[in-house]
Parts: sequence; C-alpha cells; structure tokens
Amino acid sequence: MYLPKVYDRSASKYRIRYAIVNILRDRVVNEGAFNTCFEMEDGEEVICAILRRGLKNPRLRLALERSHLINLAEWLSPRPEFYEAYHNLQPPEHKAHTGTMSIKEGRS
Repeated sequence: MYLPKVYDRSASKYRIRYAIVNILRDRVVNEGAFNTCFEMEDGEEVICAILRRGLKNPRLRLALERSHLINLAEWLSPRPEFYEAYHNLQPPEHKAHTGTMSIKEGRS
C-alpha cells in the first residue's frame, strides 16, 4: 500500500483499509503509519468504521478479538452501541454449535 496517503487528511477511507489489512494480518510493517490511522482528526471515524465492518465480516471480527495491535475492549468501552453489538453476538467459531437441531436430526 502507498504509505504517504495514510498521512493525507482527506484519505480516511484509505486509513480504514490500511488499518484493516494490518489487523487481519495481525502484524505491522510500519508502526508509525498504523498509529497515524487513529491519530488523525478522523480517528474516531476510522475506529467506528472498522467496528461496523467487523459486525458484518466474521473474519475481521475474529481478527479484532484476537489482535495484538489493538485493544478491542478500549475501542468498545466508549462506544456503547458497538459494545452491546459485539457482546451480544456469538463468536464466529461457535455459530455452528448453537445447540439447535435441524429438521433432519429431529426425526428419527
């Protein structure tokens, strides 16, 4: 990715994508550029956009929960609308084991 764009004030969508790529990999090539994603004037917008995408994308949600780059609890505590949504959802790896029986399984 083109790192100088991370520092462009009008490139919030780019910062969102750059941060997500690093969170999904759970490693950073340029720590300064990654931190800048959250330190610009639109840092709140970037965090909220990542959290919104995590609600729709199970892979990103799992990466957010396991990431060594961010502290999900710190991201969620000042944002109650996301806090409740993240804690009301079952973790992606447990969705297949909800304990419900399919129609086929119910008939013997």
